[in-house]
Amino acid sequence: MSLAGLKKQINKANQYVSEKIGGAEATKLDEDFLELERKTDVTNELMEELQLKTREYLQPNPATRAKMSAISSLSKMRGTSKYMPYPQPEGLLGDSMIKYGKDLTDESYFGAALCEVGEAMKQLADIKYSLEDNVKQNFLEPLHHLQSKELKEVMHHRKKAPGEKVRLRLQKEKESWRIKSER
Repeated sequence: MSLAGLKKQINKANQYVSEKIGGAEATKLDEDFLELERKTDVTNELMEELQLKTREYLQPNPATRAKMSAISSLSKMRGTSKYMPYPQPEGLLGDSMIKYGKDLTDESYFGAALCEVGEAMKQLADIKYSLEDNVKQNFLEPLHHLQSKELKEVMHHRKKAPGEKVRLRLQKEKESWRIKSER
């Protein structure tokens, strides 16, 4: 370290000690600087949460799906079956964008852009909820009905088929004996 750098470090330490111990007045920070610090903190939180939510959007959490399934099964067993939709990552990401966009104030173009994109992500989540409902109603429920009613009946008749086959063979044999005996 150079002599000038050493002097600078000693002066910083001296100022710190005099502010903490000696009761000297601390250097006041400019209001603009404090506002920039706040915006920087909000932006840092935003980036962490955006990265987390974007990863979740790109690769939805299978543990959450398992949890939702378990909650649904338990509520059915209790008799308090209520529909809890899978939380769409787009909606969660949109909520985060809107929250932090509003925290950055209206003067910030970045904050305004975050709010707009957040609203778009929430609309996308609503569309996915609608798609999920549509797929359940028009695809999964008919398949479930097919499986639980019609295929169940077919399986029942398949079980009976070997017995019916034997019964029909015996009936044909009796008929052929009856025809032979009449001759």
